Amino acid sequence: MAPWLALAVVILGGCGDADQPPGLTKQAVAFEQVPDSVREAARKALPPGVKLNEAWKNLARGGTLHSYELRGRNAADGKIREVRVSLTGQILEVE
Repeated sequence: MAPWLALAVVILGGCGDADQPPGLTKQAVAFEQVPDSVREAARKALPPGVKLNEAWKNLARGGTLHSYELRGRNAADGKIREVRVSLTGQILEVE
């Protein structure tokens, strides 16, 4: 029983938006809908070779747009990279 319980904790512990800043919710958007200035700031913040292709809006309470989160894969090592960018192009977080 204990191995199954441990497995359930590991699986369920990885679900959700635990890395999401408090008070924000994510909403998927087409990558092409992200402003050019935000996409360009994200590209500059990540290593060359990362192909960004997924995006989310981070919405504050009340539904106001707070920031964007963009994700892509590094062709050199296959790692997924993420960057959170403010509406003004400021880098808020890089993973």
